[in-house]
Amino acid sequence: MKNYIKIIILALVLNSCGKAISNIAVEDRLEHTETLKLYKGDKIKFWTKIKYRYENAIEIGYSVKIYKDGEFYTQYNYNPLSTNPKYLSSTAMWIISKKRNPDWIRHNENRFTIFGWKKNEDEREDYQKEKHIIKYGIKKNVKGKNNPIFTVKEDGVYTFKAKLNVDTEDSFKIIKAEIILRK
Repeated sequence: MKNYIKIIILALVLNSCGKAISNIAVEDRLEHTETLKLYKGDKIKFWTKIKYRYENAIEIGYSVKIYKDGEFYTQYNYNPLSTNPKYLSSTAMWIISKKRNPDWIRHNENRFTIFGWKKNEDEREDYQKEKHIIKYGIKKNVKGKNNPIFTVKEDGVYTFKAKLNVDTEDSFKIIKAEIILRK
């Protein structure tokens, strides 16, 4: 009986997310289009799925322009980093560069004397102790639902033009970025 309740709850949770009707890949930062036939009362939810790497703090956003039967209808601007926190978001470190430290000095912990092995004191400076100089960056994976929800007011053919906007170019790499339209 407990298994049936778990299955019913899981089905309700998965069903509440809606059905994906289209994916718009925007990782190349160009404007991409998707045309859909929608009916009155349809509610379109915008989901974000983005994987990227960066060194410094950045501001990411994407804009979705909606055209109805070829004429401009409305525009939404979203920040994919402010997605609903109930959904997946993870952060990890990645190595930007790893260079050998030219000031590194080998430290021998023990030395052999006529009385046996003696422990050496570490007399190096802090900058001489690290063998490699490592510079880290952040790798982020974000997936989640954005608000508001686009409600279709009348039947027609709707064109969604989406574009990813990034405010910096230094040490930034988009691995994957897409906008998922769900009903």
